[in-house]
Amino acid sequence: MTGVRISGVGVTEFGKHAGTPLVDLGVEAARNALADADIDYTDVGEVFTASALAAPQTGMRVALELGRTGIPVTAIESASAGGMVALRHAVWAVASGRCRTALAIGYEKTTALEPGGVVPAAVGFWDRFPPQTHYAIEAARWLHDAGCGPEAIAAVAAKSHNQARLNPLAARRRDAPVTVEDVLSARMVADPLTKMMCHASVDGGAAVVVTANPAPRSVSVLAIEQTSWPADPQWPLVGPVVGPPSQLTLTARQSYAAAGIEPSEIGVVSLHDMCASEEITALIAMGLVDSSRMSALIEAGGLAGDGELPTNTDGGCIARGHPIGATGLAQAAEIVTQLRGEAGARQVDEPRIGLVQAVGGGGSCAAAVLRA
Repeated sequence: MTGVRISGVGVTEFGKHAGTPLVDLGVEAARNALADADIDYTDVGEVFTASALAAPQTGMRVALELGRTGIPVTAIESASAGGMVALRHAVWAVASGRCRTALAIGYEKTTALEPGGVVPAAVGFWDRFPPQTHYAIEAARWLHDAGCGPEAIAAVAAKSHNQARLNPLAARRRDAPVTVEDVLSARMVADPLTKMMCHASVDGGAAVVVTANPAPRSVSVLAIEQTSWPADPQWPLVGPVVGPPSQLTLTARQSYAAAGIEPSEIGVVSLHDMCASEEITALIAMGLVDSSRMSALIEAGGLAGDGELPTNTDGGCIARGHPIGATGLAQAAEIVTQLRGEAGARQVDEPRIGLVQAVGGGGSCAAAVLRA
């Protein structure tokens, strides 16, 4: 993909925003991104918004608060992948020449459903088979195959909590360093997953400015790909939660091919980690870590900010938080911040290429390859 850049990112503080209307979270994130790009809303040619639970027309209300400029505003719903899908549409709006600059905005309140908010179509299925149950089964399978105990998953969770301590916008910022023992001693949710291994349901907003215009501090978009749930007879019941591992493999391969890179060139990763075990299995499925060395890499601290493959450096869904529609754009914002060298205490050592990946309930997956 030639000439498409991310020039601005904006993220609100993630957490419980009981007194803040959802629209305000989207507007705050968008204004932060526009300010970061040093442009006005009048410079934007199209807007794409993302949410899973918001009332109909919320996206239009966010856009109208930003300005009444008459540009197209499109609302996206793709569960946890929604923010990344909105980003994909923004990228292609610019790449196709429809506009010079596009804005993707994600927002969500998960701590309390606002009036008019929607209930996901899969909620009846989740009542019987909640996502944490699925990830617990997947985690148990990986532990069995890898021949290790839950300490490995706990180490990944502890890493994410400790990365969040360096992120002033993260929801779960703990005063003291988090240990493996802290994670293992937390309340059990679905064996072997404890509460500290599972994502934080929070409120928040995030936004990204995409442009074809030359811009200082901009990051190039090499590729952004999206897939839906592929046929996989060994994974028949996962669609209402997420797609099978083969979908992650497919999305990753398409992204690497479109970007013209090898997985080994990626220096920093942000991926969907509804549970800590998902970070492990996703890295394997996407060809970033061979399954035979994953447990050793975890033990060596290889996924931490100063490790071999820094992953979820802002704390991920576990500790940064997971406001569904905003999550993918917050992930993209983190990778942009890392590639700019502006991540402060959590800065990775000179990354050149970063990967963003998000999956959503119902079987949606999107991934982007970005370059400094």
